[in-house]
Amino acid sequence: MLTWLLLILVLIALTILGTWFWGRIFGRGEVLPPMDEPASVIRDNRELIRGGDVAGVRFEMVTRGYRPDQVDDAIATLQAELAQARSELTQPRPDHHA
Repeated sequence: MLTWLLLILVLIALTILGTWFWGRIFGRGEVLPPMDEPASVIRDNRELIRGGDVAGVRFEMVTRGYRPDQVDDAIATLQAELAQARSELTQPRPDHHA
């Protein structure tokens, strides 16, 4: 009985040391570096959308997905750009006859 208790304690100690050692070598598993402040992320996303680079838009990760304020702002900016493009397409063009 004492052997089993000692074996379990050694296994727990090895698990703790192994986890610590693994974390020190390979890191905590963070895939991306921390993003800028939320206001600058929103500003950068607006500039990307207005420049036509929708694929470059990035959002900050939170517990259950992305930051809603950043996503909402990107959608609003896309809607404004789409409305502007539609209005430019529907405006009559002046005829230039020489």
